[in-house]
Amino acid sequence: MADMVSILHDEGLEMAMSSDIDLLGHDGGPRWDAAVNKIYDETELTHELRQQFRQSLQQSDLADLCNFYKREEMQDIIQHEISARRAFLDVDVEQDARERWLQGDTPEDLDDIIGRYIDKNDLIELNVMGALNSNFVFLSRLNQSLPDSTGHMTEDEILTHVWSQESDIRTDTSEWMYAYLHTAYERVDEGALARYVAFSETPTGQALNQALFSAFDAVYLRLSSDLGSAVGVFSQEEEL
Repeated sequence: MADMVSILHDEGLEMAMSSDIDLLGHDGGPRWDAAVNKIYDETELTHELRQQFRQSLQQSDLADLCNFYKREEMQDIIQHEISARRAFLDVDVEQDARERWLQGDTPEDLDDIIGRYIDKNDLIELNVMGALNSNFVFLSRLNQSLPDSTGHMTEDEILTHVWSQESDIRTDTSEWMYAYLHTAYERVDEGALARYVAFSETPTGQALNQALFSAFDAVYLRLSSDLGSAVGVFSQEEEL
C-alpha cells in the first residue's frame, strides 16, 4: 500500500505540475505548485486510502487474504507488479511495452492468462468507469469554480462531453493494462501466476478486488474534485 501511494503521489504530482499551461492557460508558478503539493500530500493520501480500504473490505475476508498473500511466491508477484507500475512512470518504458503488445511481441500463453485475469476481475470496465467518473467530477468542480461571466456548462453538457471520450479511454485502458501486466508478469513463475489468478476468482479474491477499486476510486474522485476547483480558482486569478 505504501508503494502504491508513493506511485499515486508521484504520478499525480508530475501530471499536474507539467500540465499547468494546458489546465490553466498560463504558467501556474510557485503558488500552483504549492496548491498541487497540498492536494497530493502523501501523508493525507496514505490515511485516506487506508481508511477507504478498511471500510470496503469485510473482516471475514482478512484471514484468507493474509494466509494467501504472505506466501513468498505471492509477495514476489506483488513486487513485480509494483516495479512495473513504477517503471511505467517513465513514458518511454510505457510506450515500448505498449508497442510490444500491439505488435504481438509477447508470449501467447502469458497473454491468455492475463486476458483471463483481466476478464474475471473486470479490470477494463472498472478502470474505464473510474476514469469517466473522475473526469466528470473534475469538470463539474471546474465548472462550479468559474465566474458566471465565463458561462457555465450544464450537467447534461458535461456528461455528453465525458461520454464522448469513452471509446478513446477504453482503447487506451486496454492497451495500458495488457502492456503493464505483461511487463509485471513476464518474469513470474508460470505456476505461481496461475495460482494467483485462480485465487482472484474466488469470493475472497473478488472481495479484495472490489475493495481496492472502491478505495482507489474514492481517492481519485477527491483528487479530481480538488484539482478541478484549483484549476478554476487559478484560471480566474490570471484573468483578473
